[in-house]
Amino acid sequence: MIYTQNIKVVDVKKLKNSFMGNPNYEFHFETGEVMRTPSNVGWAYSFSTHTFIDKKVNISYWLTRDTIKEECKI
Repeated sequence: MIYTQNIKVVDVKKLKNSFMGNPNYEFHFETGEVMRTPSNVGWAYSFSTHTFIDKKVNISYWLTRDTIKEECKI
């Protein structure tokens, strides 16, 4: 099941590129939750990290068997 949430971003960190050379980011939210972008998505090229700081965004995510939130789509 995919969940959607409107939440405020407090920090964005650039992570090491994927094996295929595409950018990865880690988003930190006001609730203390942390999510990362999926690997090898083209839309990760289209923004600067500072554009999300202190803004509310809609995120979509799903839960793994271990109930860990996996990969956000912003």
